[in-house]
Amino acid sequence: LQFLRNKILSNNTCKQVIHIPKLLQSLSALVTFRLGTHIDLDVDNQRLEVRSRSQRCLNWIQIKGDEQDQSELVNIGYGRMTSISFSTAGGNGEEQDKDIRNGLRSISRFLIGLHEGRTYGQPSFQPLPLLARRTEEQMEEEGASEELEAQMNNNGDDGHIKFYANRVKAMILKRFIRRG
Repeated sequence: LQFLRNKILSNNTCKQVIHIPKLLQSLSALVTFRLGTHIDLDVDNQRLEVRSRSQRCLNWIQIKGDEQDQSELVNIGYGRMTSISFSTAGGNGEEQDKDIRNGLRSISRFLIGLHEGRTYGQPSFQPLPLLARRTEEQMEEEGASEELEAQMNNNGDDGHIKFYANRVKAMILKRFIRRG
C-alpha cells in the first residue's frame, strides 16, 4: 500500500495508477473491512493499519484526481466508506483521534470540492452538485448525521476533530439552505 500511495503521489504515474481496473473497489473493500472479535490484538492492529493505509490511498486519489475520478469515488461509495472511517475508527486514544480526524478531513475536502469546484492545484474542475448530493445521501444511509453530532463535541486531537465535524455539517446544511 505504501508503494501504491507513492505512485499516486507521483504526477508522472498518478493517472495510470488511478485507472488500474478494480483498484478503487479493492481499496474500498479494504477500508470497510470489519475488524475481528479482538481475540488476537496483533491481527486487529494489522487490519487497522491496512484500513488506514487504504483510506490514505483513496484520499490521495481524491486530492489528485480529476472530475472523472471524483465521479468514480462517488460510485464506489466514498461518502459511505469515509463515514465508516470516522464512525468506527478503532484503536485507542491518540490513534483513534487521528483516524477520526483524517476521516472527517477527507470528507470535508471532498464535499467542498464537489460543492464549490476546485480551482487550486491540479486538476481543477467545476462544482459537481449531483455528486455532492449522492455523497451526502451515502453518508446519511450510513448514519453519519448522528456521528457528526457526537464528533462536534469531541475535543480530541487538539480540537481538530470538532473543527472538521463542524465543517462537514456546515457543507451539508448549505445544500439544504440552497435547495430551500
